[in-house]
Amino acid sequence: MKKSLFYKFQQVIIFIIHILLLWWIYWLLQNTGRLSTLHVMYHFAGIGIYGALLIRGCAAWAKYHHLKELETQENSNDNDK
Repeated sequence: MKKSLFYKFQQVIIFIIHILLLWWIYWLLQNTGRLSTLHVMYHFAGIGIYGALLIRGCAAWAKYHHLKELETQENSNDNDK
């Protein structure tokens, strides 16, 4: 139960972060005509960096939990022997 609850919490956090990124993209597309080209380029660069960090962060978080789970399984197998 605890494990399932943590994974649900993790999914909610990732979902919220993705929604914020999508909102930023939507806002930028709505306001591109009002902003200078330089500001638009900065926003797109920021969106690209944000997206890359989001992908990298989610992958690192998942890898951490996967390795932790493997270690737990390994320890339980050692105890069974």
